[in-house]
Amino acid sequence: MNDRKAGPRIKSKKGSSAVFLTVIMAAIMSIALALIYGVKEETVRSSVDAVINLAGDSVMSEFDRNLQNEYGLFLIKGTDEELSRKLDMYVRYSIDDMKDVTIDAVDVSAGRYSIINTSNIEEQIIEHMKAQAAEGIVDNITGEDEKNAETDAANRKEERTLRYGPAISSLPSATVPKKSLTAMAESLADKADDVKAAFVSGTETYMINSYILGHFNSSVHIADNRHFFKNEVEYILGGELSDKKNEKRVEMALKAMRFPINMAYLYADPERQAALAAAAQIMTPGPAAAATQAALTSTWAYAEADNDVELLKKGNKVPMVKDSSTWAIDLDSAIEGVFGGTVLPTKEKGYDYGQYLQILLFFQDENIKIARIMDLIQINMRKSYDKDFLINEYATGISVRVKVNGKMYSYEKQY
Repeated sequence: MNDRKAGPRIKSKKGSSAVFLTVIMAAIMSIALALIYGVKEETVRSSVDAVINLAGDSVMSEFDRNLQNEYGLFLIKGTDEELSRKLDMYVRYSIDDMKDVTIDAVDVSAGRYSIINTSNIEEQIIEHMKAQAAEGIVDNITGEDEKNAETDAANRKEERTLRYGPAISSLPSATVPKKSLTAMAESLADKADDVKAAFVSGTETYMINSYILGHFNSSVHIADNRHFFKNEVEYILGGELSDKKNEKRVEMALKAMRFPINMAYLYADPERQAALAAAAQIMTPGPAAAATQAALTSTWAYAEADNDVELLKKGNKVPMVKDSSTWAIDLDSAIEGVFGGTVLPTKEKGYDYGQYLQILLFFQDENIKIARIMDLIQINMRKSYDKDFLINEYATGISVRVKVNGKMYSYEKQY
């Protein structure tokens, strides 16, 4: 009986082993197939990722070469539909030959990087100036040409005025509220000690101002004779549509800055106060002398301010705060209003015209500066390369979204 029972028990062990091995083999096969599928999926994913990434870079490579050469800016043009078609073409060129890969959707948007948002182009300008600094390139921002201003003026084109209506209405600064340059300059009389900050290198404001003074013309510095305006820095400050008006705007601003500073010096100088008091007594003896003295002080300060601006235009220097050696106009000449031309002081020191422009730029509203930089770029690009150029159609980057095999691939591309 024991022998009859032993046989089936041995058979059962063999069957169990076969079943166990079958289960193990099935599990191993499942794992192997899963690994193969996973490797295939990862291969497809990495290949698709590389293709889309490269396609995005290809779209970004189509930046405007003229803008880059002239202004050091990397900007791409196109509507979202146009950019999407470009990306779709690049992606399909590489993916269409890949098996088991289906492109579901391709979308490109430049909205986030549009330079309608002026901070985007501001970042580009700062990066450009950082790159120049790293390469040891220093723009002429202090106006080394001032001493040759009169010679240069003879070789320059005539003053220009922008009159074409559509060109004017399309300027980026058209929607930016204007602010009084003269009022801003006049307020600097209380900030005479702060103007040194305009020359502290490395700050973002300094880099933007360096860009302006290096890339655009002024009445004493030629950046590029092909540009439409000859007084471009003055345009950024004044915002008028003619060279003559912008030059006058800056002259008025400089006088508005110099006048109260000169007044303060006259009131603080005992010797000049004594001369003013004596003259007032001669002109209006008695109680009226005090009012006459105040009027004479104002006249003298303005005459000196007027002479200061003439000195700057001729390439001379004028200090922010004067002393006896840098004061030029005598009281008699101020009263008579006859100077016999520009009067030179005993000693020349201080800031030249380019540096005064730098001071005004330092205190100018940042949004106005960037918008008017964009104005000038648009005006000059229309003149030299493309009569229909609109800078607001450009962007500094793109957002890429491509759906492949139901999976979304997203990238942010920026210069």
